[in-house]
Amino acid sequence: MSIKGNADLKNEATSNSGETSSILRNTSAKDVADVLRKRILSGHYREDRFIRQELIASELGVSRIPVREALAQLESEGLVVREKYRGAMVPKLSSEEIEEIFELRAILEPYLLRHAIPKITKSQIQELRDIIKRARGMKDIADWAGVNVDFHRTLYRAANKPVASQILENLLIRADRYLKLQTFSTAASFIQSDQEHDQLLDLIEQGDEAGAVAALCDHIGSTADHAPITLGLKSREDDGAGL
Repeated sequence: MSIKGNADLKNEATSNSGETSSILRNTSAKDVADVLRKRILSGHYREDRFIRQELIASELGVSRIPVREALAQLESEGLVVREKYRGAMVPKLSSEEIEEIFELRAILEPYLLRHAIPKITKSQIQELRDIIKRARGMKDIADWAGVNVDFHRTLYRAANKPVASQILENLLIRADRYLKLQTFSTAASFIQSDQEHDQLLDLIEQGDEAGAVAALCDHIGSTADHAPITLGLKSREDDGAGL
C-alpha cells in the first residue's frame, strides 16, 4: 500500500468515486474527521440515520478507534449527535439552530471586527477582495458557501483574539452546513452577499468603524432571515418577505 499525504485524504473526501479507497492504517482521528466533515457538509449522510462506524473504518482502511475519536470531535462541532450504545447521526436541519447560530455570530463578529479594523493591513484587505472575486466565479452552492465562510474567517485574523476566534470557528462550521445545503437559493442572493462583503471592506478602508460594524450586523441578520427559506424550512409567506 502506498503512503498518502493529507492532500490525498482531502481528494478522497471530495471524490464521488474514490471514497472507498483505503487510507493508511495509522491515519489519525483528525484525518478521519476531515473526511467525515466534508461528507456531512456536502449532504452525503442522511439526517437522523446512524453513521456506521464499522463501515467508515472499512471504507477508509482504519480501525474503529480513530473513527470513534473523529465522531467525538464532530460532535463538539455540532455536526453529529451521539447516543450511548447506538452511535452517531447527523442532526436534522433546524430553524431554531439557525437562529441561535446567527444570534451568537451577531454578538461575536462585531467584537472581532472592532479589534481587527485598527490592525488590518492593505495586503489583508486585498486578500479579502480576492476572496470575493473567487466567490463571484463560483457556480456551485457548496463551493460558494466555503469561500463565503473563508471571507468571515479571514476578516477577523487581524483581531488577534484566539479565544473568540475559536468560538467563532465552531459557529462558522455549523453555519457552513446550512449554507452548503441551501436548495432554494438564487444567484441574486449570492450576488447580494458578495456586494455586502465589498461594501463592508469599503467602510473599513474609509476608517468608518461604526459604519462597518453596522453593515456587518445587517449582513449577518439578512443571512439569518433568508437561510430558513432557502433551506425549505420556512416559506416566503411565513417570513413575509423575499430574498
